[in-house]
Amino acid sequence: MPKQILAQFNIDMKNYVKLQKKKKIYEIRKKLLKKNLKKRKIKT
Repeated sequence: MPKQILAQFNIDMKNYVKLQKKKKIYEIRKKLLKKNLKKRKIKT
């Protein structure tokens, strides 16, 4: 039984790490997009 729990925990941790990376990338892209849109507004 404990092995199953550890395996599930391990899978959950891997998914958590993947989600964190995706979220981090999303935040970075969002900031860059805002910055680029500001630049466009200034040019026109």
